Amino acid sequence: MYKEFETRTSYRYLKEVIKSLNEPICILGGWAVFLQVNKKFQKEQQLPYLGSRDIDLGFHMNNKITKNSVIMQSIAILEEKLKFKPLSFRLYKEIHTETEEEIRPGQLIPPHFIFPMYIDLIVDTIPSDFKKITGFNPIDEPLLKFVFEDHKTITTEFNKKLLLPKPELIMAMKLKSVPERGDKAHKKIKDLCDFFALAWYTDIKIDELYKNVSKYLSQKIINRAIKNITEQDLQQASAHVNHPVRDFKAIMENLKREHS
Repeated sequence: MYKEFETRTSYRYLKEVIKSLNEPICILGGWAVFLQVNKKFQKEQQLPYLGSRDIDLGFHMNNKITKNSVIMQSIAILEEKLKFKPLSFRLYKEIHTETEEEIRPGQLIPPHFIFPMYIDLIVDTIPSDFKKITGFNPIDEPLLKFVFEDHKTITTEFNKKLLLPKPELIMAMKLKSVPERGDKAHKKIKDLCDFFALAWYTDIKIDELYKNVSKYLSQKIINRAIKNITEQDLQQASAHVNHPVRDFKAIMENLKREHS
């Protein structure tokens, strides 16, 4: 799905980011999936699960933001210590695809040799004064609030305490995003791969999948997502995780309900 160089580079910086930030660190997105399914996936398939190109960090906001807020402290570490540059709601570095080294300011590198390594900052709610203080508005994911309640997995990676959404919560996030992908087909396919992997390679009981996911999403949103998944989407996703399409369909069947 993604080039091995891209996911390898992203994982290298994930390690640096985790080692540098203050605990607890909330990891979302593709790496949150990887950290929960890779052990079982690799045992069964004899190869690692799909990695991610970006690093997604989650933050809980208390309706206001100050210079001492966790997100502000994290941005300072990422920019000042790790030398990531701001770009709207993201931070990034440019990496040379052949030398695998960071591209220095002023270096003239052909675009096809540049891999932009992004960190996305995601909050559960956006305080009214956020942009005034930071100069940008972050990505907001309302479902993130559950991670900071009692819907999280706590693990240790690179000797740091991490907060990961419970598998069913990540699945809800992934499912909700499917209709929003638009022309980003590769992200839609990755969402389907992640959704399937969480169902197949964690301790979720497939026959309880609807009950688990419906804690976070209405049936209307679930049905809308399912209607946006085509046979071609399932075929592509199944190829990436080396499972037949029927396995994907079996999982999807557990989500279908009629809503009033």
